[in-house]
Amino acid sequence: MGTPESAGFEAVDVVGRYFQFCDAKDFDAMRSLWTDVVSVDYGGVLPIDGEVDADDLGRVMAEVIAPIPLTQHMVTTPVVRCDGDTATVRFHLEALHHHPALAEAGRPTDWTLYARNVIGLSRTAVGWKVSSEKMTVVHQTGNTDFVSDLARLAGGSR
Repeated sequence: MGTPESAGFEAVDVVGRYFQFCDAKDFDAMRSLWTDVVSVDYGGVLPIDGEVDADDLGRVMAEVIAPIPLTQHMVTTPVVRCDGDTATVRFHLEALHHHPALAEAGRPTDWTLYARNVIGLSRTAVGWKVSSEKMTVVHQTGNTDFVSDLARLAGGSR
């Protein structure tokens, strides 16, 4: 079971891997980090909310994030609290999104999101798994309509 310190490190490692997998567009690896049902609140940024089946969450993540050629999610100042088989990681997130094709549609190509996040984890037989996510957006720069602009671009409308 390890020490409380090692448990905290392992929980932060899951959060780091989560965003590394997101930027690598490895949605199967992301799915491997979730419990079967995840409670999510993305502050209105993603079109999914509440108690969500992990496979559905993976599908939505792939639909929204896979078309973006460049994302970079930077996790800073993680603070961990472990209590037995549960852990909470609080951190700041800066998320850069870039799609050059938006320029052809006359739209800005970049969107940067700044947020405060809380990820809840549950200890399982195979290690920590993400059981909840809450993102509170604190600031945005660039194209704040980025996700809907990408949907229009994919649909062929400009």
